Amino acid sequence: MKPASIALILTTLLLSAGALADEIRVKKMTKDATLERSFILQTNLTEKVVIDCQSFIQGLRIGEGGNALVYLMDPEDCEELQGRMRTSLRKFRHHCMDVDTEIHSDWTCD
Repeated sequence: MKPASIALILTTLLLSAGALADEIRVKKMTKDATLERSFILQTNLTEKVVIDCQSFIQGLRIGEGGNALVYLMDPEDCEELQGRMRTSLRKFRHHCMDVDTEIHSDWTCD
């Protein structure tokens, strides 16, 4: 097997196990048309990333449908994270998050 194929298989297994060990770099936030406190994030990931602080299940969602990884957050923590993202982006910087089985930390990054 080629190394690229092995890497793809390992990444798929990691994602299907419900864990993402990665740094997510938010480049842009666009308001979701249907929810007031939900934003679609333009990131370094290929999957759709949404931070939703309004729905019944609040938090960070990576992917869509039944295959999505969901990182649940308290409403207050969710809105605080959105606020830190907005602050970073207003400064024309990116906002990074250290994520695996949970969101460990977030910061303004280049």
